Amino acid sequence: MGQLRLGHIIVIVLCVVTGFAVLTVAAGTLTGGRSSSPPPKVDMVAEARRLASAGLSKANDFDCRPGEDAPYPVVLVHGARSTGAATWPVAAPYLSKQGYCVFALDYGWSNSIRRSARTLGDFVDGVLQATGAQKVAIVGHSLGGIVPRAYLRSEGGSGKVSELVTLGAPHHELTGELRRSCGGETVCDELRSDSALMKELNTPSMVEPGVDYTALGLKAEQEAASTFVEGPPEQVTNRMLQDDCPLKGIIEGAIGHNLEALDPVMLSYVNKALETPGPMPRGYRPDCFALIL
Repeated sequence: MGQLRLGHIIVIVLCVVTGFAVLTVAAGTLTGGRSSSPPPKVDMVAEARRLASAGLSKANDFDCRPGEDAPYPVVLVHGARSTGAATWPVAAPYLSKQGYCVFALDYGWSNSIRRSARTLGDFVDGVLQATGAQKVAIVGHSLGGIVPRAYLRSEGGSGKVSELVTLGAPHHELTGELRRSCGGETVCDELRSDSALMKELNTPSMVEPGVDYTALGLKAEQEAASTFVEGPPEQVTNRMLQDDCPLKGIIEGAIGHNLEALDPVMLSYVNKALETPGPMPRGYRPDCFALIL
């Protein structure tokens, strides 16, 4: 009898082991053979390198690591009919000298703004992955100030951006003259004040929680489109160059929309916005006669 009981026990154990094996195989089949380990990390750095502006000095060093005094990499976004190299040849070395990791991309400005916003998102993800930073600060000129706003609002960018500084960006109130001069690209239709995109960006609020805004512009630009952002004063600073430096507007052509990203005073605004918590301090006044940075 004792031998019979032992045989029964052996049979039962074998059945249990076989049952567990069958269940394991079945579970693997039902889940498509997926393991519980996390999926491999997507290499966004490679995509960011592909988008990076070529020929721009002191920018796009993907080995750069932010320091304590400049914890957020700065991403520069050019405007329409331009490139990073053409827009930021002064700004990139200047901001790099201030201790920032500086990056700039070329995003194909004639595409839909929504598509450009997704491209910017890929670039930001690559910069964050490369540098290990939690967020970036974005500086955009002209159309390059609208694309980041679309990224912030529609592409999940608000959690990845600490601050947005815009130079001459047509945030709203485009005039007929600017509409006519823009051209026939999709982006021109999207910039109309009554377009679905601009309504989305400007209502019910123009700003995103947790993001600071500094909106800079020239007096002449206000005749074509308002460069200002509406929002609470603790989150938004608007500044027109001629309010601080009226002589800047006396010589026609000395500084204009296409040259403002090269101007020392405008770039001093940018640096002040980046180096202080919140938007650019309202009490800040630049050296209007600065010639070099």
